[in-house]
Amino acid sequence: MKSLHRLISLLIAVAVPTAIYWTSGEIRLEFIVLGAAVGGAYWYWGPTGALL
Repeated sequence: MKSLHRLISLLIAVAVPTAIYWTSGEIRLEFIVLGAAVGGAYWYWGPTGALL
């Protein structure tokens, strides 16, 4: 279960910049950082909804 959770967070981190690249045709650093932030947030809080 833990490895599936990590895989999903990695896929989210990769999917955000990929989707931006497919739509706009360019990749920029802020989109990579955005993907890493969203993937990291899912990894940290995830499906359990841990409190801040």
